[in-house]
Amino acid sequence: MKKHFLMLFALCGLIMQSAGAAPIGWYNLDETWRDGSFAGKFFYDGGAPVKITQVDGILTDIAQTTAITSVWNLSHDASEAPGIFLDNATAFDIDGYTAGFYINLVDLGSSLAIMLNAENSLVDFSNDNLFNAGQLDFSPLISWRIAPVAALAVPEPADLALFALGLAGVALVRRRRARPAA
Repeated sequence: MKKHFLMLFALCGLIMQSAGAAPIGWYNLDETWRDGSFAGKFFYDGGAPVKITQVDGILTDIAQTTAITSVWNLSHDASEAPGIFLDNATAFDIDGYTAGFYINLVDLGSSLAIMLNAENSLVDFSNDNLFNAGQLDFSPLISWRIAPVAALAVPEPADLALFALGLAGVALVRRRRARPAA
C-alpha cells in the first residue's frame, strides 16, 4: 500500500510542476507582416526574466533578407522595450542591428500565443527611404504560428529528483518487506 502511495505522490508532483506553464524548449515561429516574414525558431523559458533566451531564423522584408540571432532584451534593460525584440546584432556590436521585430508572448499553459493587442511589428532600418516612408517602420503583424519543435524530451532536474525520490521510497518499502521476521 505504501508503495502505491509513494508512486502516486511522485506522479502528482510531476503533474503539478508541469501544469500552468508552457514547456521550456525550442519553438518554431512563422510570422508575416505587411512588408515581410520570419521563419525560424526560439528557445522559451517561462521562468527566465526574458522569456525568449535564444533565436535563430531568417527575416525577409522588402529591403533585405537578414539572419535574426540576437535577443535585444538580454543585453539591455528589458523594461525599455514594449516586448521582446529579436534582431540581427552581433556579440561585438549589440546595438549594430539593422532589422528585427517585436514579439509579445502569452503563456497559455500548454502552448504559447502572441498577444495581438501589443506591439508585434517588423522594423528594418537598412533602407532609409522605405523606413522614413513608413513601409518598414513598425510594419503590422498579419499572421503567426508557434509550434513546439519535435525533439526527444529531456527531463528537468526537478523532475529527475522527484522521480529518484519516488524510486528510493519504493526500494525502501521493498527492502522492509523482504526482511525476515525476527
